[in-house]
Amino acid sequence: MIIIFTVYNSDGESVAQTIKRIKEGDNEAREKFIKDYIPFILKVLSKDIFETSNIKNCDEYSIGLIAFNEAIEKYDSKKSSTGFNFFSFAEQVIKRRIIDYFRFKSKSRHELPFSYLENDEQNYEERYLRDDTGSKFERIELFQEIKHYNKKLESFGMKISDMPKYMPKHRDSREMCIKVARKIVEHKEIYNKLITKKYLPIKELTKIVDLHPRTLQRNRNYIISLCLIYGNDYEHLKSYLGSSKEVVK
Repeated sequence: MIIIFTVYNSDGESVAQTIKRIKEGDNEAREKFIKDYIPFILKVLSKDIFETSNIKNCDEYSIGLIAFNEAIEKYDSKKSSTGFNFFSFAEQVIKRRIIDYFRFKSKSRHELPFSYLENDEQNYEERYLRDDTGSKFERIELFQEIKHYNKKLESFGMKISDMPKYMPKHRDSREMCIKVARKIVEHKEIYNKLITKKYLPIKELTKIVDLHPRTLQRNRNYIISLCLIYGNDYEHLKSYLGSSKEVVK
């Protein structure tokens, strides 16, 4: 859903005129413009991504501000399709940057999650406005998956922003947890107990995996978070976890 905002600022100047002044070097206008439209940024974040009253204290809020500023730099009304105003464009940029952020966190990569260094500003319309249908659907599906997954995590007292804390540092440990999670999902009785009782049934689990209970307990949050992905139709989130097909014997 595209969020509708007025195309005139608090001074009665059109957004296109304000952006033109900003691009000509008016930093005071930039700061005021961003400040005036913080409610827009919050609306994009809260309506399409999060459901929290404390969004300003989250990393995602800073990402939203940065993305809004990026939209100012890359928006060109002359290149935009008819009816696709600045706010429609800014909304898509914010969503894309949030997707980048979640992809970065879910894969725990040690690299910059944003593609700000891409030197293709001339192609912004093709990248943001003229995505192929498959790409648009993928983004919509990914956002739906993230929102649904976050609610599942919350039912276990966890949240998606804490995923890096749950994730083991060593690759072999992460792969072990993936195998355990898949094994749990295969055994419906254990998986159903996990879902209904909201805890990892370690006693039953030790009967199907050859791991010490303390190892399972130490990695329980990450294993649970993986079970919630593999036990649901989160195809996009699953793709971030790799393609290991082994299971613990």
